[in-house]
Amino acid sequence: MTGFEWTAIGLIVFGMVIPFWLMTIFSTIVLYQQQKLTKPPKRKIVVHDYAKLMKAFEELLKPPVKDGNFNGPTMMVYLRELREYPQYRDTSLLFLEEISITGSKKFDDLCKAELKSIEDHLLGLENE
Repeated sequence: MTGFEWTAIGLIVFGMVIPFWLMTIFSTIVLYQQQKLTKPPKRKIVVHDYAKLMKAFEELLKPPVKDGNFNGPTMMVYLRELREYPQYRDTSLLFLEEISITGSKKFDDLCKAELKSIEDHLLGLENE
């Protein structure tokens, strides 16, 4: 090969091929990061998730038909999940006021503490 051919190959590779792939890679990275930062809020999904949580609360708090066992671990999970919905704090606070836990087992005590913690958390958000 002559010097002209090597020069032409070098110019094509270093002047067009490599910059094209670098621009493609960098553009993909930048677009991915922008998409992560500017995701629109999924309001419908949040509303439906909150509604499902409240429906699950309602099912959990129904009076048991056969045995009087209280499902403490499930109640703890549902109470902690209310922290994820600060936009519905007024509804959540009204709902939590209606809950009264009267047992004296370990999970009953944990649920009482968690209930108080969630109420304090939601009331603290109102002042922000």
